[in-house]
Amino acid sequence: MKNYIKVLMLSAALLSACDKDYLDITPRDRVVEDQVWNDAALIELYVNGMYEAIPHGFSRHMWSKYTDEAYGDNTWLRGEWNPDNIQNYGEASNWINYYERGYQFIRRANVFLENIESSPVAEERKAALTAQVKFVRAFIYSNLLWRYGGVPIVDEVYQLGEEASFSRASYEEVLNYIIEELDAATPGLPEYIGPGDANFGRATQHAAMALKSRLYLYAASELTNPSHDTELWQKAADAAKAVIDLSTYSLVTPYTDVFLDVNPEIIFARTFNSTTGHDVTFINTNHTYGGYGGWGGRNAPSQNLVDDYEMANGELIFNADGSINPDSGYDPKNPYANRDPRFYETIIYNGDVFRPEARGIASPEYDVTQESSGLDANGNPILTGVVGVDNYKVNGDNSRTSYSLKKFIDRDLVISRDQRYPQPWIFFRLGEIYLNYAEAMFELGNEAVAKEYVNLVRARAGMPPLADNISGDALRDRIRHERRIELAFEGHRFFDVRRWKIAPEVESENLRGVDIFRMPDNSLLFIDKVLIERPQWEDRFYWIPIPRSEINKETGVAQSPGWN
Repeated sequence: MKNYIKVLMLSAALLSACDKDYLDITPRDRVVEDQVWNDAALIELYVNGMYEAIPHGFSRHMWSKYTDEAYGDNTWLRGEWNPDNIQNYGEASNWINYYERGYQFIRRANVFLENIESSPVAEERKAALTAQVKFVRAFIYSNLLWRYGGVPIVDEVYQLGEEASFSRASYEEVLNYIIEELDAATPGLPEYIGPGDANFGRATQHAAMALKSRLYLYAASELTNPSHDTELWQKAADAAKAVIDLSTYSLVTPYTDVFLDVNPEIIFARTFNSTTGHDVTFINTNHTYGGYGGWGGRNAPSQNLVDDYEMANGELIFNADGSINPDSGYDPKNPYANRDPRFYETIIYNGDVFRPEARGIASPEYDVTQESSGLDANGNPILTGVVGVDNYKVNGDNSRTSYSLKKFIDRDLVISRDQRYPQPWIFFRLGEIYLNYAEAMFELGNEAVAKEYVNLVRARAGMPPLADNISGDALRDRIRHERRIELAFEGHRFFDVRRWKIAPEVESENLRGVDIFRMPDNSLLFIDKVLIERPQWEDRFYWIPIPRSEINKETGVAQSPGWN
């Protein structure tokens, strides 16, 4: 009975690992450490807890807030982050600051690898658990690499009080180390774990292959490959094609269903249930409109993103100079008509039906009860007699952009602050791999194949193929545009604009929303508004700063480039 209670206590601690540094073992915890490595059941739980190291996107502050995808706690967009406050943007802010957390779990991985061979675990199981831990450690280093560039490679255990000195390895050295770790882990991993399997969400060979795809794609991109070394692009293409050739996965229709439950498009995901779940539905639902009481103003889709959704005919709405593309058929007085179907499956807009009992949950329009009293300097009516419905001026928890997030939201579930939600967070899915492959093949000069795989993604969404005459830089732009739309709010945009080195342009654009007014003739007036004036771009923004507290430990680790 005592051992049973001990296991339950450890299990509960591991399940809440995001709130505690459980098993961050120091000499004062030696009794606990001895218990773990002499008990096969506790070792299994130790490995279960390792998966808490992998950052998922369901938190109070999704990655989208640190990009041009959404308005909310946009501290990064305002230029407020620095080495002295970055530690405040950890797990609760979707793991922006990952340095300390990453190395805590690297230490746990190293402790496991030092002790597993002498443990009572059966030999076959040792190999399987070791492979999982090596995969997780590789994923941790990947997240460190993408945030900070080259980082120290630590593969041994240091005890409290022991002096140690570390230096940053190069980007290439860390990349090669991760690839070697994945290669070492792969033989001990199952090839595939299907959606109906109780072990779905554990590391697999296919997950390792998908991680390689993203690793090589990022490494081949301009930020870290300014010479356009085609060998890296070939590795990116080969890694993506290896996943595609598995024939295990398929694009799921409709697009909405990809994100609500485990399905054949998902290669690797974090799963949840109603007990250990997240609060993404509540966080992204407006406060009182429809009676939901959510905090929808914290992650509200931006007008910048809305403007980038194509029309249903495949035409972009705006020309490069900002004028309306006449071939698109876009009507600024009816801006949400005939758009890319993914718009309707990602964003709640004015007049949208979110649930039968709540039409237009993101509809913070104003009724104009009197005639306007002239025009302002921009030619817009000076509005008088405005009566607000439920909008951000009535309640700050509502969207300031006039949009709310629909993607990831299961509308059949109860919306409550006390509810935990089970939708999976997808780390890798086939749609991303198709776009990885398309980008790599384009950079290798094979435009036909690049178009083929972009068009597969578009076809699933119900969009027409790219026009035959799109080529060269225009095709590169459309491939990048496809990632922006297909992968919106999935945690890619922050890294994509940096690796492409378009961040100086993209992150210099003000973040915008729209105010919507219902005029006396019942027509709608849409007035664009700036929500955040972006600071001037600085190249240090390519990398996230390491917390000052870590630098002050004088372990020899250098600060991220450009940060003091």
